[in-house]
Amino acid sequence: METIDDLLEKRQNKSLIAFMKLIDPERKYRIDLKLGDKWDALSLTDQRRLYLYLLYRKWRGEGFYGTPYEIISYCHPYPSNWDGTRLVDSLLKEGKIVSAKFNGSYGLYTRDEARVWQMEDVQSRK
Repeated sequence: METIDDLLEKRQNKSLIAFMKLIDPERKYRIDLKLGDKWDALSLTDQRRLYLYLLYRKWRGEGFYGTPYEIISYCHPYPSNWDGTRLVDSLLKEGKIVSAKFNGSYGLYTRDEARVWQMEDVQSRK
């Protein structure tokens, strides 16, 4: 199973394809130069944050709004505090949750979120 790092450290055009598969599985939109340039303008860290944010929205059954270009341009991803969510128990059982400090407050985040958002005081939770 690939991790978020494995996926997004590949060539940038492959990370854009992974992004498109996530947000547009029915292939309603095409990858054009304008979209590719917008994606490439994001740092690798920002690409990871956006992908992870959208992946977790999908896991929670939340939708995406706008075109791929609009999502890349206007989405401001943030980590999800999983404390109190319906998925937290399964994530805890799998050892994928850590207690971490983000913006001055502690919460329960996935290991990937803690790493990508460079959170402070990460402690494993089981």
